Amino acid sequence: MQLTRSVFAALLSATILLAQAGERPPASEQEYRRLAADWQAATASSNAAQQELMASAAWQQASEAKDGKRLAELRGTVKKPDLKAFGERALRLADQFAGDESLRFLCFACDNLMDQATIEAVVERLLTQHTKSAKLDAVLENAMMLQSFAGKEQAEALLARVVADNPHPLPRAWAMYWQAIVVQRSKEAPEQQKQLATAMLAQAEQLAVGTVLADRIAGPRFMAERLQIGMAAPDIQGEDMDGVSFRLSDYRGQVVVLDFWGFW
Repeated sequence: MQLTRSVFAALLSATILLAQAGERPPASEQEYRRLAADWQAATASSNAAQQELMASAAWQQASEAKDGKRLAELRGTVKKPDLKAFGERALRLADQFAGDESLRFLCFACDNLMDQATIEAVVERLLTQHTKSAKLDAVLENAMMLQSFAGKEQAEALLARVVADNPHPLPRAWAMYWQAIVVQRSKEAPEQQKQLATAMLAQAEQLAVGTVLADRIAGPRFMAERLQIGMAAPDIQGEDMDGVSFRLSDYRGQVVVLDFWGFW
C-alpha cells in the first residue's frame, strides 16, 4: 500500500497555488496534508522494514527451505500501517467538514485503506451525503472494491442512487458502467437484461466522452473489430531506442514481436 499518484498530485497542486497566493491553507487542506503525510510515512516505514526482512539471513534460510509457515511468521514481525486507526481518523475528518471537503477524506480512505469497517462507513456516508457530488467519480472508479468490502447490496444501492440523483455526467457514467458490468459478468442474467446493460454502456460512453472511462468502454469493441486473429494489426507509430521514428507498417511482411509495458 502506498500513497496514490492522485493524492500526491492534489497535495502538490494545492501547495503551489496556496504558496503563490500567499495564503494560509484552509483547515480541511491542513488536515488532509497531515493525514496524507502520516500515511506516507507509515507505509514507507513498513516497506523499509519489509525490505530489511527479505534481506535477512532468517528470511533467506526459510525461503530456500520453502518453509511457508516460517515465512508467514517472519512477515508477521513487520509492523504494518494501522488501517483501523487511519480509517477512524479519515472518517472523523470527513464528519468534521462538509461537501467536497468531506468527500476528499472518503476518497482517501477508498484509495488507501482496505479495511472492511472503514469502507462500510464510507459507503454509508456516500449514500446519505454525497450522491449528487460532481467529484464522486473519484470514488466510483473503484466501485467493485466498495462492493468487496461493504457488500453487494450497499454498493448496488449507491450506484442506483447516483444514476438517479447525480446531475453530473462523469459520476453517472461510472455508476452506469459498473451496473452494466455486473450484469454482463452474471451467468444468471437473462438476455433481455444483458441487452439493457449493453445500451447502458453506450449511454455511459457518451456521458464520459474524452475520458479514460470512455476508452475503457470502447476497448472490448475495438478488440472485437480490430484485434482478432487474421486481421491486420492497427498501425502503431513511435520512436525506437535511437530516437528514430517508425511505423509498424514499415515492417509489413516481417516477423514482429510487440512488447507493451508500463508503470502502474
